Amino acid sequence: MPKSKTPPPFLALALTTATALTATLALTTACTTSTPKNSNQTPKTTNAKNTPKQTVTLGTPTDSQGPDPAIPNAKPGGTVTILQHSDFSHLDPARVWSSTNQTADLLLTRQLTSYQQVAGTTKLVGDLATDTGTTTDGKTWTYTLKPNLKYEDGTPITAQDVKYGIERTFQKELSGGPQYLQMWLTGQPDPTKTYPGPWNGQDLPAIETPTPKTIIFHLATTHADFPFALAMQSYTPLPAAKDAKSTDPLDQHPFSSGPYKIDTHTIDKSMTLSRNPNWDPATDPVRHAYPDHFTFEFGALPADINQRLMAANGPDKTAMTFNVKVTADLAAQVQNNPDLKSRLVNQVTPFSEFFNINTKRIPDPKVRQALLEAFPRQQVRQVFGGPIYGDFTHTILSPVTNGYQDYDLYNVPDTGDPDKAKALLSQTPTPHPTIVFAFSDDPTWQQAAVAVSQALTKAGFTVVTKPISAKNYYDETQKTDNQFDIYWGGWGPDWPGASSVIPPVFDGRQIADGGSDNSLFDDSAVNAEIDRIQGLTDLSAQDAAWAALDKQIMQSAPIIPWVDPRQVSLYGPGLGGVHTGFIGTCYPLDVYVK
Repeated sequence: MPKSKTPPPFLALALTTATALTATLALTTACTTSTPKNSNQTPKTTNAKNTPKQTVTLGTPTDSQGPDPAIPNAKPGGTVTILQHSDFSHLDPARVWSSTNQTADLLLTRQLTSYQQVAGTTKLVGDLATDTGTTTDGKTWTYTLKPNLKYEDGTPITAQDVKYGIERTFQKELSGGPQYLQMWLTGQPDPTKTYPGPWNGQDLPAIETPTPKTIIFHLATTHADFPFALAMQSYTPLPAAKDAKSTDPLDQHPFSSGPYKIDTHTIDKSMTLSRNPNWDPATDPVRHAYPDHFTFEFGALPADINQRLMAANGPDKTAMTFNVKVTADLAAQVQNNPDLKSRLVNQVTPFSEFFNINTKRIPDPKVRQALLEAFPRQQVRQVFGGPIYGDFTHTILSPVTNGYQDYDLYNVPDTGDPDKAKALLSQTPTPHPTIVFAFSDDPTWQQAAVAVSQALTKAGFTVVTKPISAKNYYDETQKTDNQFDIYWGGWGPDWPGASSVIPPVFDGRQIADGGSDNSLFDDSAVNAEIDRIQGLTDLSAQDAAWAALDKQIMQSAPIIPWVDPRQVSLYGPGLGGVHTGFIGTCYPLDVYVK
């Protein structure tokens, strides 16, 4: 989702006791103590080596060759049914950013680079390109296309198509997608002021195509992680002749460069995919395409989808979902039934959820730290289902991000520490400040608001609760002059690098209505460090620097870290190869019918 990369947990979840959830799912949660300390202490680190974690590495040209290594016991054929609560808001790659839209486009599109998942490891490899790109300065990047790349109609994929596919993401009419490449190619926060898009015949000189197989990018500044950004589905090739220059046809039926093509798409009801006969697996190191068909059904309630997957009758034996989760009321039944437990995806997603503290309204770091100390993280998580909802976190970066370090700067009990909060407030000019807690006006968040109000009141705050309609939640909380002090937020990396997390969420120069720095955090030292890190040409050095900046930002407490959500989903017993991918949803590219 462009405004907040993970949707708010607005859907009410059935409640169960913490004891039952812990016993039934046995998910690991953070372990904290109430040992008093101050923010100048060395952060506790549970990563024994205290070194940045490398989640995804750059593959070699050999890794970039197809086909994708075979999955043991997998076989081609059959039909997979995908059960979704709602249709995809966009399928036109230029408009795709949310995780579910990206997951659908994994089946339909290819990019210059992509992620190869083999035996539990993930590498970035050349997809359409022969490798992950070459550069001498981090600004000029060159790619060569593989031979025998074709679209669904058999026409060849060319470098000019890659250029055009990126150019059309500049069109204001095609809103909704990411803006990384657009900003990097123009050096402008509003790229359309430099280049409006190709619909009126304009050319973007920052992208050269000297031959049909060669494409050269000239970035305005250094970006060592440029190959990762290219893997986003928005940067998919498209022949200019196939662009209807409107917002509708490709949104319903994108022109396939991937292993499947759309046969039918009835909006909000169904969609069917069949093999793209012109897709060559010998060129593709990241997609298996075992099933003959994918059939999508839209419109069922999540509870009904879970019941169908549990029963697994008829076609549902080979059914799955991209993102519908098992709710807490079904946890015991799923975990205690060996059949259901054996076909359960239960993995942490790349997203992180937290509570923004409005630093414009609360400029005193001690008051912000007092809020963090008093906040009832466990009580709020219990309202949303307990451990099944997600793992407690204390950091900005999530565990799937390169450079991630597991630390706990404050060591606050998950139930909160009101006494420590009171002690901090006593050192401020206003020991009993008034706090406005804003939340989505639905039954679940109403319960959460009670828990928050009680905990903060116990710590000495005067709490005003402010419900906001779910429809207007983002519009209201993402105003730079909003009148709230604490409000839920979420974010996930667009690739396994902190440059797609820390700058958009904490660079004060990006503060704007509808922007992503929703704590309105603006620290000149942090802004300068962001610039320094982004100028580094060595990715390992970047990772270490981002990890250090994560801790530096948290010393100012602009957010209250809460959970790294889990994707806990069922799938039919007739399927194999179901797991989550980097996007955080159930990954379709390794799925096969048994």
